[in-house]
Amino acid sequence: MPNRNHRYRPDFRSLLKEAWTPGDAIQFDAIIGACALVAHADGWVTVEERRKLTERFCAIEDLAIFGPDEALDAFDQLIDLFDRDAELARSDAEAAVAKLRSHPLAARRLVATACGVAAADGGFDEAERDIVLRLCKILNVPPVEFELIPTAG
Repeated sequence: MPNRNHRYRPDFRSLLKEAWTPGDAIQFDAIIGACALVAHADGWVTVEERRKLTERFCAIEDLAIFGPDEALDAFDQLIDLFDRDAELARSDAEAAVAKLRSHPLAARRLVATACGVAAADGGFDEAERDIVLRLCKILNVPPVEFELIPTAG
């Protein structure tokens, strides 16, 4: 009779984590980088912004394979780097974002996520808008698609 004790079988979440691809890791890094750039646009991340980011991370489908805890850990590490060396953190985050340039759908989803993070604290201020415009430039995504600039004509 086969052993029906399944307590050693990995749970579904750990199986998902074992199935991630390098492409998933690139997208993960880009999302974390974009979120950190937007959240840190005004120079700091408030407790309320972090709480809303936690909610947002739970809802971002592209992060599901990693889970919100891993996303928050990566976000916190990047924010800590911003606090120590803002220029290096910005460079690292933008380099991670740039890796999605050749993936138009992922790039657009990233900009949409960044817009959602910018609006999460109840507003979309000028510093956040400038960051999202910079993301559009890095990714070759037309900002007009996200109503960041007025349409011509």
